[in-house]
Amino acid sequence: MLPALNAHIPQEYRPPPPAAEHPPSISPDSIFSGAPEAKQTLIASSDPATHFKRMTMLPLLLKTLSLAMMEWPVMRTHINPTTEPSAKPTLTIRPSSDISIGLSTPTGLYTPTLVGLNNRSPYAIAGSLARLAYLGRQTPSGLTPAEMPKRGGTLTVSNVGAIGAGKWAVPRLVQGGGVAIVAIGRADWVVKPNGEKRLEVGVSWSADHRVVEGAELAAFVESWRSWTENPARLVGVGQ
Repeated sequence: MLPALNAHIPQEYRPPPPAAEHPPSISPDSIFSGAPEAKQTLIASSDPATHFKRMTMLPLLLKTLSLAMMEWPVMRTHINPTTEPSAKPTLTIRPSSDISIGLSTPTGLYTPTLVGLNNRSPYAIAGSLARLAYLGRQTPSGLTPAEMPKRGGTLTVSNVGAIGAGKWAVPRLVQGGGVAIVAIGRADWVVKPNGEKRLEVGVSWSADHRVVEGAELAAFVESWRSWTENPARLVGVGQ
């Protein structure tokens, strides 16, 4: 699937082509300035930080995760703060899938939030991830409250497989980190007893059991797995 996606990356997310080493002494624009149809127009992104060269599995996993969240509203909830210690906590269900991403940077660990991933294409998600990585590499950090809103995602993703060979982790849900956190391990090709070769990735979860019961979390993960293992379903949602 990735080769097909990489072959059709929209122009707005592609890096600009390298400049010619020996530019022509006469600009084609001086000849065809009155005939724009004779020139090839490249669509450039308004933000070069969103450019990327190839798709990875993470944008696809985030997309399918966001769709599973739409099927399970409990994963889109957050606990409302109370003003009185004796007040009973209440929950609010958000209308979209808001996911925070664990981002390791030279200045520390941040968890910027991607809002409304259920309405974004995998390409748009990849562009957003590229932009967050670019901002995080700046010293001091280029991340602003726009990327890290006070009310973050209801679910946090830690892509531990991107920094080593680890397949599993024990993620810890900190206060204010949403209702659940998932650590995504490194993907490996596995040969099944019937000879079938499949790409598998381990995921580890932790949830706030004041909100999410263990059975609900297990059923939600099954929904995520169904979306991920059947990517043709994305066609049905226009993504």
